[in-house]
Amino acid sequence: MTIVEACESKTNTTPDFPMGWFSVERSHGLAVGEVKPVKAFDRELVLYRTRSGKVALQDAYCPHLGAHLGHEGRVVGETVRCPFHGWQFNADDGKCSNIPYCDEIPERARVRTWHTEEKNGEVYVWFHPENTAPQWPLPDLPELGDPAWTEPRYTEHLVPAHVQDICENSCDPVHFAFVHSQGEIPDSKVSIDPDGRTMHLHSEMTNNDFPSHLHATTYSPGFAMVRNSYGPGAEMIMYNSPQAIDSNNTLMRWTLIVRREIEDAAGDDVMKGIIDGLSDDYPIWANKVHRRRPVFCKEDKPLVTFRKWVRQFYVTSQEQREIA
Repeated sequence: MTIVEACESKTNTTPDFPMGWFSVERSHGLAVGEVKPVKAFDRELVLYRTRSGKVALQDAYCPHLGAHLGHEGRVVGETVRCPFHGWQFNADDGKCSNIPYCDEIPERARVRTWHTEEKNGEVYVWFHPENTAPQWPLPDLPELGDPAWTEPRYTEHLVPAHVQDICENSCDPVHFAFVHSQGEIPDSKVSIDPDGRTMHLHSEMTNNDFPSHLHATTYSPGFAMVRNSYGPGAEMIMYNSPQAIDSNNTLMRWTLIVRREIEDAAGDDVMKGIIDGLSDDYPIWANKVHRRRPVFCKEDKPLVTFRKWVRQFYVTSQEQREIA
């Protein structure tokens, strides 16, 4: 007798979180002395900027009686103060440095501190499931702040999908034809840098409203750059630095800039076109399941390459085997 298995929407599981750099806030969105709750990696965290301007990201719950430091917590010098009983925790190492009603501080009175860096106008956290030190630096983005390029335009999008599924879009030229109505599958090629970590997709987008050459550079599941070249001096760049909220939800932070040469003539149109394209992807992401072991066909070479490439960002051998 054949038993019909349960629907995959009920049994599907997503991967764990890949290691790497992930955005948690814009730099201009966190003032000196400001404290914010943050959800990332299926964890409750607290983000704050000390009086000296240092950014700290720590586990949110006070080890005393569990108050959330991101809700009504306060910056005091280089510490965050719990709103419940006033315990203070250092920004640099998370140790409790002051209990206002007790001189003796328990050894276990500390909160986990995550490695953060500010660059490219954003606050990034290094995530590794074993809380190791960063294994590679954040990429340099020389166009940001270059007078030949416009000031950044920012946009954010909450997407009900695992961060890897969103990253996979950067290496899927076939979906341009069917999801974004390109009319035909663009001529594309995929390559990986000699270090094995950075992946590139080059596509000729001849059927766009603005025909272009697309170059998507994926540095890790948490950082990608898409460069559209429309002709000499006519370029647009979009940076995607997602925040992996949990296994089924990702906040995408996009930063868009265009060359000054096309700022007035077409800059707004090309940026709007990129942003509007998300409405095509959204219903797919919102209603799909994550296939750990997809059935690929012969012409799915870019996707096969992606699945093999992305294994390196998962720590356990079981996860690496099940990604593709």
